[in-house]
Amino acid sequence: MFVKVAPAFRHLISNEKIAAKQELEGMVALRQDDLFLRTYSLQGLRAEFDMLLWLVSSDITHLQQAWSNISATGAGRYLVAKKSFLGFFELTPEQMVCEQECGVVPAGLFGKYQYMLLHPLSRTCEWHQMSAEEQTLYLTERKNTLEAFPSVAEHMFESYGLDDQDCIVVRESNNLRELAAVTQKLREKRIKHFAKCDTPSLLCIGSDLRVILDRLGN
Repeated sequence: MFVKVAPAFRHLISNEKIAAKQELEGMVALRQDDLFLRTYSLQGLRAEFDMLLWLVSSDITHLQQAWSNISATGAGRYLVAKKSFLGFFELTPEQMVCEQECGVVPAGLFGKYQYMLLHPLSRTCEWHQMSAEEQTLYLTERKNTLEAFPSVAEHMFESYGLDDQDCIVVRESNNLRELAAVTQKLREKRIKHFAKCDTPSLLCIGSDLRVILDRLGN
């Protein structure tokens, strides 16, 4: 969920801002048992968004309830939802038996790097009409490109039937240059010809909720 902070938040007096931020942080902390939540800053990077809330749950109604709580609590009252992406993530059998973070995902699987690049992806009709064998050839070439950049982790969330895009592509790294380089290399591969839409491409910087709110409140 990409959000913009309403100008009214900056106009609060100091004590009101502090209370509003603490109330929101307290609510988020209470949801850690059934919800994975990471916060990212886009301040100064995109004109239309200030922050990303990355939420993962095993129950879609938990996502709805979480946003309801966030948007009605403390500083959350000043967060205006601008864009959202929804998708499934399939865990491998090995990942399913790992220690779970927030009771939802394997510990350290998501959100462990400073930089995250996210973009929606929809394929052309030609792609969907290919045989599984033909698709595998292109996907293998793409996988080999990614493996040449071990500092970058990629996650694919399937959205087909849930949202406008076919899937959500998320790449994470602590090395911004490597993140940019692998993105460039992937755009040069043949599979790129079957991308109908793969924008906007959104760079997000991982940051604690308190730090983001402090900067946005100035």
